[in-house]
Amino acid sequence: MLRPSTYVKLAARAARRRRYGYAALRMLRAGVRRAVDAHLAASIGDRRYVSDADAIYARYRAALRELRDRFPCLDPSDERSEP
Repeated sequence: MLRPSTYVKLAARAARRRRYGYAALRMLRAGVRRAVDAHLAASIGDRRYVSDADAIYARYRAALRELRDRFPCLDPSDERSEP
């Protein structure tokens, strides 16, 4: 099973392959949602789980900064960027 922060890492890698900023942001947001869902499922489960919330936030922030460097006109409020 993957750690929840790995979903953000994979989503950031997929976002780098996109041609348009809104498509890259859509991929990144979908990965963050999947990571948060996995984090909540793991924290509610019976097995021991060390919180990965800080790592999820750090990876998301780094990936968003990278996307803003690549796409200077990136608009987070663009409706096309919603997954």
